[in-house]
Amino acid sequence: MMRLNVLLFIVFGMVLSITALVFGIIAPTAIASTLAQIIGFSGLVFTFLYGLLMNRSTAKV
Repeated sequence: MMRLNVLLFIVFGMVLSITALVFGIIAPTAIASTLAQIIGFSGLVFTFLYGLLMNRSTAKV
């Protein structure tokens, strides 16, 4: 059950980040576009790294 929760968290983070990136591309103002793209890209990177770290830290001893 814990693995399913982590997987759903990672998928939700990716979807939210992609949504922010898409909003950043179509935003009418430059400031909103830049902020949304920064938040979206950072979210993608951090979610990806979180997924990699979760796989390493849950190794069976």
